[in-house]
Amino acid sequence: MTLFFNKIFKISSILFCCTSNFCYATENGNSNQKKSVTLLLDWKPNTNHLGFYVAQAKGFYKEEGLELNIINPTQSSTVALVAVGKADFGIGYANQFIYAQNKNIPLVSVAGIIYKDTSCFVWRSSLGVKTIKDLEGKRYGGWGSPEEHATLKYIFEKNNASFEKLKMLTIGTFDFLPATLKTVDFTWEYPAWNILAAQLKKVSVQTYCPAEHFPELNKPSPLIFTSKNLIKQDPKRIKQFMRATAKGYQFAIQNPTEAAKIFIKSVPEMDSDLVYASAKMLSPLFQAQGKKWGEQNVTEFVTYANWMKKSKLIQIIPDFNSSITNSFLP
Repeated sequence: MTLFFNKIFKISSILFCCTSNFCYATENGNSNQKKSVTLLLDWKPNTNHLGFYVAQAKGFYKEEGLELNIINPTQSSTVALVAVGKADFGIGYANQFIYAQNKNIPLVSVAGIIYKDTSCFVWRSSLGVKTIKDLEGKRYGGWGSPEEHATLKYIFEKNNASFEKLKMLTIGTFDFLPATLKTVDFTWEYPAWNILAAQLKKVSVQTYCPAEHFPELNKPSPLIFTSKNLIKQDPKRIKQFMRATAKGYQFAIQNPTEAAKIFIKSVPEMDSDLVYASAKMLSPLFQAQGKKWGEQNVTEFVTYANWMKKSKLIQIIPDFNSSITNSFLP
């Protein structure tokens, strides 16, 4: 499943600069110093990240006196790198965040990029699977995490299917289309990326999206988080970053085609057809009706954490009052 890490750029020079969390950049000889901020992605650049690239290209960060460096994930945990100040901001997922809270890692979630979990299990229609019970005896390909095991077990049991008959295979970052040719029968993907990519290639697929069936599995993801240390030392920089980022996502919501053009210019190796289609699909998902972009609902975190505890993934329900905040949103 491609919901994890892929190292594609060297980042040592950038991380060296931002270790102190107070590195500055002077551009074109201008005496006006800009604060350098680093954003560590969760995965190789994709349309979940549209707002950052839009805000960067349109100068929204510069308007706030910031110079944004977008860096790609390493083999190290995004959570760990942000918590110790090796990156100012990171993108991650509710399960990572909740694990961090259980370990007292000083991390704070400051925004949700998409207002609901959209991930789905997906298989080729040619597999002939119509129900979860039909997946008995089939091969699931993932990255070998406890959440996968717990989620699939929960879904199978709720659908009166035998989880013990499912074959769990670890395939790492193998994409859906090549993985399901021979290696596995189904994977866990996002509809606005790998599932959409399959559909654009005229591959007929079937999906089962956990959050559509079980509210307790509607984990808030992806998230933008930062460290408690940065909040203490430089809250102004966080507000500046979030103002610019929110403007970028508002632009992507209102102008998905133009946002896609900007993204493609920034990341030219991307499949342009996929980017355009994905930007349009995500436009209504970036912001819940009646709420502002990035707004988080603590109740959703508590609900998912309760499920994690019942599934023996964590031992305690974190107190989210000090680790989830909407106060930096414009």
